[in-house]
This record gives sequence, structure tokens and C-alpha cells, in this order.
Amino acid sequence: MEEEIVYRHTVEGVFRAIGDRLTPELRSKLVAVGLDLDAQSPRNTSRTLFAEALRVTVAHLYPELDANEGYRRLGVCIIQGMEQTVLGKSLVSMWPIFGPERVVVRIQESFSTVNNYMKSELLTQGPGHHIIRVNECNGNPGYLRGLIEAGLARAGAKNLRVEPFDFDGHACSYRVRWGG
Repeated sequence: MEEEIVYRHTVEGVFRAIGDRLTPELRSKLVAVGLDLDAQSPRNTSRTLFAEALRVTVAHLYPELDANEGYRRLGVCIIQGMEQTVLGKSLVSMWPIFGPERVVVRIQESFSTVNNYMKSELLTQGPGHHIIRVNECNGNPGYLRGLIEAGLARAGAKNLRVEPFDFDGHACSYRVRWGG
């Protein structure tokens, strides 16, 4: 069986999005769990190491919050970080034009570009009502919840609610609703 890996661009993107909050102390904590962001040639990261790095990062950045909210905020941070790159800024600027219905499809499809193991499914229940199922949440459903919320908010979704359910420690489903 192929090793489950998170692609290098995903790892780089997460920690670039954190910006100046990626302190020497946080870097040291990441090295302690096996993730050296200063390595000469960054490489793909195992699924388990990435999940541990996310846990350490959430605990460091959001010690006053419960884990679910910390992971959610980190997910939101990723979309905000995308907007700081030239390509990301141009992509995110198009989301209001596409609208939330098209963006929810793109968000769900993009999950397969971050690693070699995540599978997702979008079930449309009606306008502004979808279920997104994923087979892996990297330790906490809040991370993907934050990504979905921030992406759809940028696309113009009003009265947005993203509710994780059926989390089994790995797989999770998200009820995504907006409008009305």
C-alpha cells in the first residue's frame, strides 16, 4: 500500500499562512515532533506527522480555545493566507463571481490536491444545502470546517452554517447551508 502523504505545497502553504505567528518557539515544537520547516529541501510529509504538526500548531496558536475552535480558526487562516499570494489573491477574488454554489464544488474537489489519501464526496440536497463527506480530517473536523466556512464566506454565502457530524476520529461529514 502506498504511504499516505501530505504534499509539500500543502505543508508550506499552511505554515506560510501563519505568517509572523510562526515563532522560533513554534518552529522548535514542530522540530520536536519531526517537522523541520527549515530543512534544505522540504519534502512530502506523512499523514500522521502532518496531523501531529497541526495539533501542535493549534495548541501553540490558540491555547485559550478548545481544540475544535482552534482547528477551525487555523482552517480560516489558510484561506486568509491564500489571499496573501499572487495566485491565491486572483483565485479568491473570483469566488464572489462564481458564487457559493460553484465554490462549494471547487472546495470539495480541492481536497484531493493536498494529499494522496483524502477522498471526498459532495451531496447536493438543494440550493444552499450540501453535505460534504471526507475520509480523513487530520485529527479534528474543525480544520476543514474553517476552510469551508472561509471559502464560502468569500464567495458571498450569507447566513452560512457548517456543521460537522459523524466524526469517527478520521472521517467526517459536514452539513453546509446558507441563504434564507
